[in-house]
Amino acid sequence: MDGFEEKVLATIRRYRMLAAGDQVLVAVSGGVDSMVLLTVLLKLPLRLRLAVFHLNHGLRPEAEAEAEMVQKYAAEHALPCYTERLAYDLHTGKGNQSLQVAAREVRYRLMAATADRLGIAKIALGHHADDQAETVLMRFLTGAGPEGLAGIPPVRDRYVRPLLEVGRAEIIAYARQAIISWAEDASNQKPVYLRNRVRHGLLPYLEKEYQPGLRGRLRETAVICREWKEVLEKLVEEVLKRWGLLQPDGELAPNREDGYLLPVAPWQELLPAIQRLLFRRLFFSLAPPASALEFNHSEAFLRLLTGPAGKKINLPGGLIACKLGANLWFGRTAPVDDGEDWMPLPLVIPGMTVLPANRGVVESKWLGREELPSTWGGVSPFEFFLDADRLTFPLYLRPRRPGDRFDPLGLGGSKKVKDLLIDAKIPRPQRAAYPLLVDGEGRVLGVLGLRPAEQGKITNGSRRVLYLKYRPCPLS
Repeated sequence: MDGFEEKVLATIRRYRMLAAGDQVLVAVSGGVDSMVLLTVLLKLPLRLRLAVFHLNHGLRPEAEAEAEMVQKYAAEHALPCYTERLAYDLHTGKGNQSLQVAAREVRYRLMAATADRLGIAKIALGHHADDQAETVLMRFLTGAGPEGLAGIPPVRDRYVRPLLEVGRAEIIAYARQAIISWAEDASNQKPVYLRNRVRHGLLPYLEKEYQPGLRGRLRETAVICREWKEVLEKLVEEVLKRWGLLQPDGELAPNREDGYLLPVAPWQELLPAIQRLLFRRLFFSLAPPASALEFNHSEAFLRLLTGPAGKKINLPGGLIACKLGANLWFGRTAPVDDGEDWMPLPLVIPGMTVLPANRGVVESKWLGREELPSTWGGVSPFEFFLDADRLTFPLYLRPRRPGDRFDPLGLGGSKKVKDLLIDAKIPRPQRAAYPLLVDGEGRVLGVLGLRPAEQGKITNGSRRVLYLKYRPCPLS
C-alpha cells in the first residue's frame, strides 16, 4: 500500500468503519472522490465484498456518459453495479427544497433501498476532509451549535466515510498517479449554491487573508465538537432512560398520544446544555422530515420551563410546547384535559410515569437488599419500598374508585381509601381521583404520598426491591 491507502485504512480502523470480509455498497457518482474511494477499497487488505451504486439523476446531458463510465469500471473489476434512474423531475413536487437537497434525499433513499434488497449492512460514501471543513464553516454561518459544528460524522448508522481524513488535493494526486478516470460535474462550479460559494470564494479568501491553515482548524473544530456531542448524547440517553421514554432499540416513544407530558421539575434540575439537547431530541422525534430548529426556538423553550403556567410556544413542523401547571406538554396538538376520570397508567419500571391533569410524577427503580435504608424511621411517605417478589406485575397507577379498600402497612387490618384521605386532611376536590398504586390482580398496593400496603412489605427474606418516589404537583 502507498501512503494514501495507509491513511484511508487508518481512518477505517480508527472509527471501526469496516471489518475484514464486510459486504459494502459503494456510492459512485463518477466524480473523482467516489472513483478514488472505490479504487482504494478494492486495494485495501480487508477482502471487502464490494457492490457499486450509481444514481443517474438525468438532469445533465453528460449523465448517461457518467453512468456508462461507472458501469464499465465496475465490470472491469468484476463488481456488481446497480444503477437507478429517476422517474420524475426533481424540479417539481419538492415544495421549498433546493434541487440539491431534493437530490440528496432521493439518493439516500434509493441507496438504502438497494442495500436492503441485497442484504448489505454498510454503505460507503466519498466525503473527504475538504467537505468537512466546508460543512463546519457553512453551519457556523447559518448559526449552528455544537451538534452542527460536529460536521459530517465518520460513521452514521450504516453509512461510512473512509476518505474523511484526506483532502481533495490528495485525492486528485492519487487519481492521477493511479490513472483513474473521472467525470467533472459542472454544477459544482455554479455560485448559486452556498457550498460552492464557500468552496470557491469565502474559504480561499479567509485562508489567504486571515488563516492559512483554516481548513485544518475547521476539521479540528469538528472533531472537538463531535467528541463533546458524544458526551452530551450519553448524558441525554441516561435522562431519557430514567424518564422512561427510551425504547430498547434506542428510539424515543411519546408517553401520550401525539406527544410528551413531562413534569417541569426534573427539567429544571438539568444543566442548560442537557435541557437544550433534550428539547432537540424530543422535537425531532415528533417533527415532520426536513423540519429545522433555530437558536430562538430552543431559547423560547428554556424560557418556557421557568415561565408561568399556561404559556405556549409554536414550533416548526406544526408542533407546540406549553406549560400546564407543573407539567410540560410537547406535541403536535394541544393536550386534552384528562378531567377527573383518568384512565389507569402502566407504571414505567425503571423510569418515570407522569400522572394526568397535573397530578405529579412517579419515579421507579430496582434496588438490591444492600441498598435499603438502615432504619425505616426516616423514610418519607412519598417513598415506597416494595418486595417485588410478592407483587403481581404489571403494576398500574389509577384514580381512587368508590369502595376502594387496602391493608395499610403496620395497621393490622383493612381501611377504606376514602377514610385514609379524610384522616390525612386531603381536600375534598382532590379525593375523587387521588392516585393509587395497584397490581395486576387489582389489589391496592398503596396510596401515593400517604401509605404503602402490607402486601409489599419488606422482610428479612426480601431480595428484589422496587423503589417508588412520588412527586406531587400542585393542582391548578
